Amino acid sequence: MGSLPDLTERTRPQSIRTAARTVSDPHRHRTVITQIPVNTICKKDWPWRKSKAPIKVPVAVTNRRRDSAASSVGAASVRRLITRQPPKIPKPLVTRFTLLCVASGLCSTALLPFTAFAGAEAGAMPLAIMHTTAAIVAPFSPLILQKSGTRIVITTAHILVCILLTAHTIATPLSILLPLYAISGITLSPMSLALSVSATSLAQAAGDECRRKVALRRGLRALRAAQDLGLVVGSLLLGGALIIWPENLTPLQFISTSIDNSSVKWSDEYSLDDDYEERTCGSAGCPGVQFLLGSSLNAEGRRFLVALWATLALAAACLGLYGAASTPAPPPDTRSIVKDPRALLGAPMGLFIGLQQGFIYTSYIKWYGVCVGGWSGAWRALCGAGALQALAAATLSMAAARGRRVALAAGGAAAHASLLLALLRWRAERSDLALPAVAAAAWGACAALWDVLQAGICVGGGGWRGPWSATLSARHAGLALACAARTLLCVRTQLAALALALASALAAHVTLELRLRRTERHRS
Repeated sequence: MGSLPDLTERTRPQSIRTAARTVSDPHRHRTVITQIPVNTICKKDWPWRKSKAPIKVPVAVTNRRRDSAASSVGAASVRRLITRQPPKIPKPLVTRFTLLCVASGLCSTALLPFTAFAGAEAGAMPLAIMHTTAAIVAPFSPLILQKSGTRIVITTAHILVCILLTAHTIATPLSILLPLYAISGITLSPMSLALSVSATSLAQAAGDECRRKVALRRGLRALRAAQDLGLVVGSLLLGGALIIWPENLTPLQFISTSIDNSSVKWSDEYSLDDDYEERTCGSAGCPGVQFLLGSSLNAEGRRFLVALWATLALAAACLGLYGAASTPAPPPDTRSIVKDPRALLGAPMGLFIGLQQGFIYTSYIKWYGVCVGGWSGAWRALCGAGALQALAAATLSMAAARGRRVALAAGGAAAHASLLLALLRWRAERSDLALPAVAAAAWGACAALWDVLQAGICVGGGGWRGPWSATLSARHAGLALACAARTLLCVRTQLAALALALASALAAHVTLELRLRRTERHRS
């Protein structure tokens, strides 16, 4: 018989859960809670903690904050630029330029006193030939410098000066001396241009444009100071030689050459008159009048002094060989020199600078120095001119850098015109032996002013070598005319010509200054 159903068993509702497995489940005693979203969890807001929730800010405030951040970044970069040290010029470049300045000073120690020593005596016409050649070669100086280079030009010029001075230590005939003067003149203008190019090359390594201008002014100032100090040292060597090897000339010899070339000797009684010096010295000096007074160098002293100058020129050649750059200069600017205002308006000032420099080295030394107190007074005049010229060039260069060039030109014109009038009316007296030195020193200060003003305008900038070569040509032309006037014109006529040249040079310089200022204003 079959089994009967269990009547005690109840019917159970169907479970919604699945049957548990035999394997033990770790969650069998607790209910598994589904994961709660993170954004529904409540966090404790501590008062010292900042909320990370973004805060909505108005658009205007956002723009202001963005501008403030940008300005802060700009201010920080400006502060970094201000605190950053400027780039220094490489030390080897400074060393080589220093040696070049020393070489230029040594060459000036030899050449400038020799020019005064020969120009005051019988060597004015050979000097005129030398500077005429330099004036002819000057427009081609940029091309010569480009083909040969700075080192070859400077070294060759110093070697030729050494050869010219060495030829005066022996009995060299005039037929050989005159070609030597002409050959030496060929290298004078390229040498001056090479020195200016060396200063601009030094300035290119100074950094930005402002620092380059400052470095260029300092480089030109160093070259000018070296040349002026060379004149002072050469004059001191001349004074020392006069003390060691004096030659007393026959006192109070007055020889006048008449129109028919007949020589008339004046008596001693006439020479002792009160106004004999006024007729022979100062502005009354003429080529047909020769007046010998005081001490001069004897033959042995002249030979030794010129040999010493030649040795200094040789040392300058050695220093220039190492100090000058070996690479050739960059090609000259393709712009026309004729259309450049610096060439056209700078030529009158260059001519006047050459005229006044030639006058002080030849006629002034002769009729205001040697004629009054002999060479013992002439070397003092040279020394005073060089010393005050060096001091004035250094101080006036700083004043011209501040933009006061027109005022400096006006003051220099007034001072130079007053000096010309004083030399025209001055009566030479042996009791005023210091007056020639003082007048020469004042003349040197005026010469330094004109050189600083013209170099500050013409040297540097775009295409400056062509106009500067034209200015150098005008300077050497003025030197040649002054040396020729020493043997052809009276001093009074030379002073009148200098006054006219000063007026034209000042007008041209002021016109050039105003024109360059107008160009810079339009460019800015």
